[in-house]
Amino acid sequence: MYKNEDLGDFTMFLEELISKDYEFVFFNELSSESHQVILRHDIDFDTDAALQTARIENKLGVKATYFFLMTNSSYNPFDKDNLKAIKEIKELGHKITIHFDPTIYDDFVQGFELEKQCFETMFNTEVDIVSLHRPNEYFQNYDKPICNCEHTYMDKYFRQIKYVADSGGTFRYGHPFNTDEFKNGKTLHILIHPIWWIFEGQTNHEILKDFYTKKKEQLKKHYAFNCKPFNEIRNELN
Repeated sequence: MYKNEDLGDFTMFLEELISKDYEFVFFNELSSESHQVILRHDIDFDTDAALQTARIENKLGVKATYFFLMTNSSYNPFDKDNLKAIKEIKELGHKITIHFDPTIYDDFVQGFELEKQCFETMFNTEVDIVSLHRPNEYFQNYDKPICNCEHTYMDKYFRQIKYVADSGGTFRYGHPFNTDEFKNGKTLHILIHPIWWIFEGQTNHEILKDFYTKKKEQLKKHYAFNCKPFNEIRNELN
């Protein structure tokens, strides 16, 4: 019996699905009620961790869909290093697309059209699926495409197949390997946040501390490179 808090090693997690003859598919490839798995990554904080999970998946012959926030304070997808990481994820055979926050717009349809155009232009890709960021009840029940683009909370992805997520560092809807659906080889939709699998720690709090420490050092390097006076106070900062 798996504990919901025990996410474990990402490679071993994938190998368990592979051992049960699951086929990893993109959203638009869903075609069976059994032995298919949609592996989805919502990237809220860090593209480096996303690249690491993407490389692991590639080595195992697994493909996944990666959703990137274009409007957030944690990373800029058009930054040189982030741009390179996202493009490499695409080159590894994964789907890259938008993690969309509809709540920041007065007109979310207009906002999505703008983000879609920017993302498709920058990454030379077609956006045909979108993940909604922290959707409220309205959007969890919004069972229709946005601008002819499907989203991950439509019934066929969210209710008609088993959905599990590691949000907050635990499997809130039960560990996928404990579910009757997994035991019976039914099709799954699994949401993964790479931050919980790549950074170090035995608990979600320890993982967040490790993530924060490493991001803080990256930020210091960024400031030091772009602002010479920062180097004079860098060692004074925790």
